[in-house]
Amino acid sequence: MSLCLSTRAQQIGDSPTLKINATARALKAAGKPVIHLGGGEPIYPAPQSAVEAIIQKANSRQIKYTPSSGTPELKQAIVNYTAAYYGHTFKPQNVLVSAGAKQALFNFLLAAVEPGDEVIFPAPFWVSYPEMVKLAGGTPVIVKPTQGLKVNVDEMVKAITSRTKAVIINSPCNPAGHIFSEDFIRQMVTVCEEKQIFLVLDDIYHQLVYDGNKTPNPCASVKDFNNLVLINGVSKLYGLTGLRIGWAVSENKDLIAAMSKMQAQSTSCNSDISEVAAAAALNGPQECVDDLRAVLEDNRNTLLEELAKIEHLRVEKPQGTFYSFVDFSYYCQDSNKLAAYLLDKALVAVVPGRAFGAEGYLRISFCADKSAIIEGARRIAQTLKNLPPTGIN
Repeated sequence: MSLCLSTRAQQIGDSPTLKINATARALKAAGKPVIHLGGGEPIYPAPQSAVEAIIQKANSRQIKYTPSSGTPELKQAIVNYTAAYYGHTFKPQNVLVSAGAKQALFNFLLAAVEPGDEVIFPAPFWVSYPEMVKLAGGTPVIVKPTQGLKVNVDEMVKAITSRTKAVIINSPCNPAGHIFSEDFIRQMVTVCEEKQIFLVLDDIYHQLVYDGNKTPNPCASVKDFNNLVLINGVSKLYGLTGLRIGWAVSENKDLIAAMSKMQAQSTSCNSDISEVAAAAALNGPQECVDDLRAVLEDNRNTLLEELAKIEHLRVEKPQGTFYSFVDFSYYCQDSNKLAAYLLDKALVAVVPGRAFGAEGYLRISFCADKSAIIEGARRIAQTLKNLPPTGIN
């Protein structure tokens, strides 16, 4: 028997965002003055409530295994959080706590998707959706908008077939930052209920919205909660990316139980310290969320002002998240080449749009501090201005 890798391992690609992070870190470690505008990690400091909970837990010297699906304390905090923002009270047994929202979503796919099942999501999409669906044995079905960056309901419904098992909606959207309308969410809830398809709401950015916007509440339109799955976590909202705590909530007890089994047989359970800290963040003062939102909105405005100085870009104002998805196709149709060129020549890290299903675009993060955003945009502008007549090779 030869020592070869599985077909699955050979078919799954690297995470482009994590790859960019690693490259940027390596360049910084080598002493290069890299500006990282590719990351999805707020530099905002952790909430004091979470920090104090970590210290108290560490001082207890009792850092042990947790229940596989999450501690009762954290589950109750998630129940309370969901009731406050979605207007529907779930029970603790409706909650699965995972090592990040990513694992919660992957657990769902493993529990729900059979080989040959289709999972629908709109483009542009978070880079991991297609690979995660394929890992679960399913077929990713990507719906591309005929105009702009936002699909409509008709485009989504046309993609549904007898093999469709689930629809994933991410709003506000990573990478484009747009919010799907209340009417869009209401109609998708209705369609998925009628066709008995799982509707998964990846709501990891749902409070990081600007200009007084709000994300529509899917629970307001639900008649049968058994096919609705809410995915969320503390990484983006509280800047607690290092905790690796996310969750899934659904009234479908069989689904949550199956997802829990998947987790129990893979990672067993979550970090004891992380769960304590996540509960403290959810239960503690929430001014930190307002502060982070204000900082990010100011950063967004700064980035938009700087991008407006660069000719031939097409920029849509992000309504949420902390990304701007910018059309650079005038300068180069190949977003991988352009991102590599900017990293090499300008020492600015951004993420190519191809990874999100939109060639010619680059995702630029405004998580960094304002001075880095201004300098990064200035470097991009100068590098594009000095492009050779032959273009990027």
